[in-house]
Amino acid sequence: MIEKDRQFTHTWEEAINLLRATPEYQDLIYQAYLTSDLVENARRFAGSQEFSEVLKLIKTNRPNARAVLDCPGGNGIATYAFASNGFDVTTVEPDSSASVGRGAITHVLSETGSTAKIVEAFGENLPFTDNSFDIVYVRQGLHHAHNLDEMVCEYARVLRPGGLLLACREHVVDNYENSLQDFLSKQIDHQYYGGENAFMLVDYRNAIFKSGLQLKQEIEPYDSPINLHPNTPELLRKKIEESPQGILLMKFLPRMWVHRLGLWRLRRAKLAGRLYSFVAHKPVK
Repeated sequence: MIEKDRQFTHTWEEAINLLRATPEYQDLIYQAYLTSDLVENARRFAGSQEFSEVLKLIKTNRPNARAVLDCPGGNGIATYAFASNGFDVTTVEPDSSASVGRGAITHVLSETGSTAKIVEAFGENLPFTDNSFDIVYVRQGLHHAHNLDEMVCEYARVLRPGGLLLACREHVVDNYENSLQDFLSKQIDHQYYGGENAFMLVDYRNAIFKSGLQLKQEIEPYDSPINLHPNTPELLRKKIEESPQGILLMKFLPRMWVHRLGLWRLRRAKLAGRLYSFVAHKPVK
């Protein structure tokens, strides 16, 4: 589904550097934890509501988890967050760059005194033995798969029985024609490097089913701070109240009902590229 016939002129690192240098995209870069201050990005993510919710999912579903695979590692924000919470972390990242790849992860770990194993690989072909990890954490990674079924099968293979796949913030579209193109056309970074993508919800579900994992929880776009970032529940309620519809409704309805109606409208909109997260479990045989 990635646009194979279109020619793009920049690498991912070059695209991010261009956006960092453009004043109008500073908020976007900050919210995406992609500023040039790599350590600050990582510390901000580790203290976020999003990551707090991830830790709650682990505590609820795999309380004795120790070994975490962070894939892809990106610029190291989740690798640092897990390491700083006492997990044994291995991170997989195919990009070697100093600002958005393995070089960035190395810098963050070195500057913070944290420890993790860094491995060069793609999610579809992991260099680990079966049953190696308690948690496979994938933040915004499944939708980049060249082969979604192969990627999820690899994650299932390296999970220990009883382990969890946490696939967070995955883009969902309604079809691979106008819905996907509508999403891609709105992604600023995609216009430079062409690496964005999304899948239909049924394809995520099918990939998890084919891998042998059991889908325990499907988190919809407005059901958790994991999917809300850069919003928080509090910020989203404020935006609903200050919208034209919200301002009008606040004159007649209690605040709670205005919030509920606002969320109902957002859910009905089914925006192209909306974010879902998945919690899947490897059965104990």
